[in-house]
Amino acid sequence: MTKRPLLILLVVAFLASSTTAQTTKRLTEANLYYRALFASLDKMDREWGSQGHTDYHNMIVQKNRSLTEGLPSQLGGYRVEYLEPQELIDRYKKLRKEFAILVAYPMVNEGERLEITFNVYWISYKKSSLNYGLSDWSKVYFRYECDKREYVVDEVTLGGI
Repeated sequence: MTKRPLLILLVVAFLASSTTAQTTKRLTEANLYYRALFASLDKMDREWGSQGHTDYHNMIVQKNRSLTEGLPSQLGGYRVEYLEPQELIDRYKKLRKEFAILVAYPMVNEGERLEITFNVYWISYKKSSLNYGLSDWSKVYFRYECDKREYVVDEVTLGGI
């Protein structure tokens, strides 16, 4: 192969990989679960972070192939780790104490808005059973903005026991 076709091939490969990375980033940023997750963490941290019970900047999310697959593990100062149930058991055995996780739920229509809920559970493992103790939750509401042709976060509400 001469130098010219090789150079053209390298330029095309570089442009294709750059375009693919940019497209993947846009698709991720458009993912409503991704946006809801980090909007939830931000609101929880602002409202409850000073209580010190949970580190919302380093959170565990229960892995769900339908809802959390392919979501990034970091946005700004927030970092998440996605764990399967067996990995949660292993973490509990290692820590030997309860710890907080987030669990995502499927999106639902609420009138003209879409709602995504994340529950905070405290995980324990006793008698060969993974136990979930409900603590708090976040509901993120999206509305469709016609001018932008996209869903925008309309409201984030928190609740707890």
